[in-house]
Amino acid sequence: MKEVEQLDKYKQSYTADFPHFEENLLAHAAYGERIALYIQSQGTSAAMSLGIGHTEVARRILAKLIGGPLKRYVVVDGAPQIIEGFRRSLEPMPDGLELIEGFFENFVTPGRFDVIEAGFILEHVDNPALVLDRLHQFLAPGGRIFIAVPNARSLHRLLGHMAGLLEDMYVLSQWDLALGHKRYFDLEMLSTLVRDAGFQIAKAEGLLLKPFTTAQLNTLNLSPAVWQALLKVSAGYPDISYAIYLEATA
Repeated sequence: MKEVEQLDKYKQSYTADFPHFEENLLAHAAYGERIALYIQSQGTSAAMSLGIGHTEVARRILAKLIGGPLKRYVVVDGAPQIIEGFRRSLEPMPDGLELIEGFFENFVTPGRFDVIEAGFILEHVDNPALVLDRLHQFLAPGGRIFIAVPNARSLHRLLGHMAGLLEDMYVLSQWDLALGHKRYFDLEMLSTLVRDAGFQIAKAEGLLLKPFTTAQLNTLNLSPAVWQALLKVSAGYPDISYAIYLEATA
């Protein structure tokens, strides 16, 4: 019960009151769009998500269950209040959708999945290698795993470090802790973790180029067109983007 309560306490960090809410939505939405496009292009029939978070990713995959090739979509989350809120927002529940309350380290579900989405969860768990290792048993032959994490060496953090404003790029901020983050990754660290877990990296891209801090960007009043440009440009720069995106196969 204590572990469940600890997970539920982070739900306020996924609301519009959180300082980094808008940029997080942009990164999550871009990540979800990539997965939805893959599902549609490949005719994927079974997919699984680890975590609900902002629901940006889950809703884009869910659209492929309602009006696309998906026949089964399983979503796993350890926070009952977040699961219940998501369930209420979907009533009535679409056919083929299964919501599982459980921890990534020990949940169970029958069958295998052509797509497993583990975005923005490896920075939260106690043992990322254990979680990745478990996913082998759920991945169908020829299936693909999608991963995204915040980047310790994002351009705004690199500049802050070079300017003497950020002593250690891998130290978690108060906002990281508010989200329940336990660590930062960079591209090399994440790639090594994924390969050591027995996966082969098929694609590495960036999610959102963030040149300055959130407070600094807010003073610039950037137009939606500029934010979209920062999203598009970031794809070729996973090493310095706000978040890192990987696709991997077993």
